[in-house]
Amino acid sequence: MIEGSLSRRYAKALVQLAVEAGREDEGDQEIGRFAAVYSGSPLNRVIGNRALAARSRKTVAIRVAQALELSSLTTRFLSLLIDRDRIALLPSIAARYRRLLDEAKGRVEARVVGAGPLDSEMIGQLRAALERISSKKVVLHEESEPGLIGGVLIELEGKIYDGSVRAQLEKMKALIERGY
Repeated sequence: MIEGSLSRRYAKALVQLAVEAGREDEGDQEIGRFAAVYSGSPLNRVIGNRALAARSRKTVAIRVAQALELSSLTTRFLSLLIDRDRIALLPSIAARYRRLLDEAKGRVEARVVGAGPLDSEMIGQLRAALERISSKKVVLHEESEPGLIGGVLIELEGKIYDGSVRAQLEKMKALIERGY
């Protein structure tokens, strides 16, 4: 609970600063890039290691930020997280930043899972239908899962719409087992 409220507070502050600077979309990309590097490498063990001096950890973070060509705003934010021993919250902060920015811009993310890649016409139809449902601009993330057999599974605003063949077969199996 505390971690969630802290990450929300830090993300909200970063969004406000980025909006004031007119760099909210760049901030989203930058914090996301650093979070991906931080989470997917031994960097998190170095920067998150409290046995090392904060100055050393900040130096490493700043060098990585420079290599990623991050803005001074994002670099200063990362330094603040290290100073306050909150760098472990970075992945959560990055996710919350994205949600806050999407909310401010009237966007929502949706995940569409199909048995294979969907064609562009189908993607367009799904996007239009989801925009009618949510009344927001929809950013689709497409995934493939061969186990679905056919149909699609959609996750939008915490709700799951399961139109997969696998789900239909499971429903039919349950009906047969109950004797209908």
